[in-house]
Amino acid sequence: MRARLERLSLLWPLLLSPWMGAAENTAAVIVVNQTPPSIRAMERSEFTIECTFNTSNNSTKWFAEWYKTRNNVTEKLSRGTDRIRLSEDTEKRCLSLTVKKANVTDSGTYVCWVGNKDGTSPGNGTQVTIDDFPKLMVTHTPANIHASEGSDLTMECRFTVLKNKALYVKWYKHSRNGGTKKELVSERGGGPAALALEKGFASFTLKNVNVTDTGTYVCEVGSTARNWSVSGAGTQVTITPPDQRPMSSYIVPGAAAGTLLFLLVLGILLWRWRQCSKEPLQSRSEAEMNQMDTSSPPPADDVTYLNLNFHKRDAKAEEDVNIYANVNPYHH
Repeated sequence: MRARLERLSLLWPLLLSPWMGAAENTAAVIVVNQTPPSIRAMERSEFTIECTFNTSNNSTKWFAEWYKTRNNVTEKLSRGTDRIRLSEDTEKRCLSLTVKKANVTDSGTYVCWVGNKDGTSPGNGTQVTIDDFPKLMVTHTPANIHASEGSDLTMECRFTVLKNKALYVKWYKHSRNGGTKKELVSERGGGPAALALEKGFASFTLKNVNVTDTGTYVCEVGSTARNWSVSGAGTQVTITPPDQRPMSSYIVPGAAAGTLLFLLVLGILLWRWRQCSKEPLQSRSEAEMNQMDTSSPPPADDVTYLNLNFHKRDAKAEEDVNIYANVNPYHH
């Protein structure tokens, strides 16, 4: 009897070992740590949430799930979307959730759950707030530039100032036919003449230009971290050789010269017409005056008396013969 009890005492731990293992598995504790506690970002930005966990039983298989609650509605985040990426590291027991090109609908509370077949444990959650990105306005001055080869020209770009936002400014040139887009570098002394992000101002200067500089110059303002940018309408630059000028430069002077020539010709024609209309009247008056001169005797002051003495030798007595002639020096 005693020997039988000793054999049972030896078998007892073996009989109870399965139940003891189950108790250990059931009592396994999962501790989940989720970071960061909150995230605030702008639209089109990217954010990542991480979760790490520890268990008291390393042999227990585990799984992880992500949930988002917004406006009292909870949804499970699935894999395979373009904007949401889920990753796991089984050795380090680390999880991560990354959202790309976030928008306001991505705001909410994100919680990762880690568990096994016997139960799950949640993380402490991450509150995510996505703000609307303010509208950015970019303007160019001047809209058009006409210049000759060898001259210098400057274009200006003004944009909305965004507080606490890291922005960049780039200048591009589009070819004349609207083809290739080329980022500008400092060539022939050109380059950004001024850049003041805090004032929303930038400018670009070209020196000693030639006809190859003709094109549309565009200022681009954006953020590399958020993969976001806005461009203005651009400045159209037209460069002509020194012996040529744009057709528009001839229009105003040509129109003015043509108007003056027309007025001059019109004035000459009017003057000639008035002169021709006066000639018949003047001719008639002159004829009447001539007729009056021949018909009326001259005034006494206009008469000149000539004393002409003729002597006849054969006459016995010499007598003076006076002949008077009326001489009018004004009559032709």
